[in-house]
Amino acid sequence: MTRAFSRRRALAFGAVALAARPAAARLAGTDPALFDIRRYVFVPGVATPTTTIIDADTDRIVDVLTLGVIPRQVLVSRERAKLVATDGQSPRISVVDVFTGESVTIDLPLPARTLSLGVTGRLLAAADPAAGQIALIDLNEDRLLSVVTGLPPLRDVMFAEQDTMIFVAAEGMAGIGVVDVANARLTHEISTQPLHGGITALARTPNGRRLLVQPQDGGQIGVFDLEEGRLAARLASGAGATGIFPSGTGTYLLVPNNTAATLTIFRAERLEESAVLKAAADMNGVYSAWLDSVAFVPSRAARKLLIFDLDTLRPAGAIGLPGTPLRGAVTADSRKLYLPISDPASIVVVDGATRRITAILDLSHAPLTALIAGGWGICH
Repeated sequence: MTRAFSRRRALAFGAVALAARPAAARLAGTDPALFDIRRYVFVPGVATPTTTIIDADTDRIVDVLTLGVIPRQVLVSRERAKLVATDGQSPRISVVDVFTGESVTIDLPLPARTLSLGVTGRLLAAADPAAGQIALIDLNEDRLLSVVTGLPPLRDVMFAEQDTMIFVAAEGMAGIGVVDVANARLTHEISTQPLHGGITALARTPNGRRLLVQPQDGGQIGVFDLEEGRLAARLASGAGATGIFPSGTGTYLLVPNNTAATLTIFRAERLEESAVLKAAADMNGVYSAWLDSVAFVPSRAARKLLIFDLDTLRPAGAIGLPGTPLRGAVTADSRKLYLPISDPASIVVVDGATRRITAILDLSHAPLTALIAGGWGICH
């Protein structure tokens, strides 16, 4: 299949699907039993409240939703089949039921600058990092539950322990702050000694048993065993490390370094460095696919998608991209990567098994990101 044919076919099928679908109908028609949110890719726009919806089984554009705001950040809850959006400035969020298309606005006592979704998909944290405040929202009932106040300026927020706690990285904290969700207050700190410097980013492994912390200086990554309550390992990542990305099964920890233009791969089971591989500058994410046999790493500077074979721990080539890559998502079955492109506005579909582009879907608006509910490797 040629790239041009893939593009024409995707556009044609998308146009037919949208033209044939009644305005009142949504993704699964009228029968909720047929609806599986995991098969859809949601692509919100940058300067529009419109979200394009792609069927991952067919790579057709099948519908659109209106978010109610021009979003700065959008999250999708698999369990509640809802999109949550904030414009990053207003004291409110918009919640859209992706099955019915109905939306509600939830007013908040603080500007919703960042959003974090709970593990169960029911709780949402809307934070004003500079003010050290977090609003807790129930997505079952679409209502404000409580507000956590008096925190230092926040750097990262992450739910833990089946949403009974929230871990926070904050300025002036020597460790990781722990917020009790039921009481909406900071209860204690987890020590990050002997790591040096404040914590700037948090992540968790797919099984939820390990917490990954990145100090502000980027020198080492701390791996905390949450069951034993101790520091399990310190992983050297280099001063230019730009994130921590557990693979979909948790077998690997993947750390891009834009200063050194490398990708460091750690084997999570033994917490040892496995390989430091040549990569590229201006990397903006890491996506494992095809049952953790391959890692895709987009480079904005090179406009390429770097390929790394995780079975052999070696570089495996690169794919030229039609424009600048944004943050994407991998399907829940790990088969496909959907990577948004800003210029021209499009979505590139990459097959994990063949490691090739199988379709390019043109969009009517510049994309913000691509979201898949319960997507492969999503952990924070």
